[in-house]
Amino acid sequence: MNYKLLSIYIDEDEKGEKGLLYKEVLAFLTEKGIEGATVFKGVLGWGHDKIVHTVSILRASTGLPLKIEVIEKEEVIETLLPELQKIVHKGLITVTDIKVIHRP
Repeated sequence: MNYKLLSIYIDEDEKGEKGLLYKEVLAFLTEKGIEGATVFKGVLGWGHDKIVHTVSILRASTGLPLKIEVIEKEEVIETLLPELQKIVHKGLITVTDIKVIHRP
């Protein structure tokens, strides 16, 4: 069985239509029956705009980078992509081949 790694890179404070974008993405994935997703929070990052987002002791940290990952069957990932492209206006979506060694 072929699996894919779906990665979505956004800022933590990026807004969607109904609130925070990462929450909208997770709600969408849940609604579509995705069994699991992980959100990673970065301590430093920048995108195409070259603005560095980082943790600072002197001020509240905002706009830190988030990465949402999903590992799922290839055909499932392919069905998600058109809607995800509509939801994620600002950010990066990647799909990578992945070899799953063990799955309970």
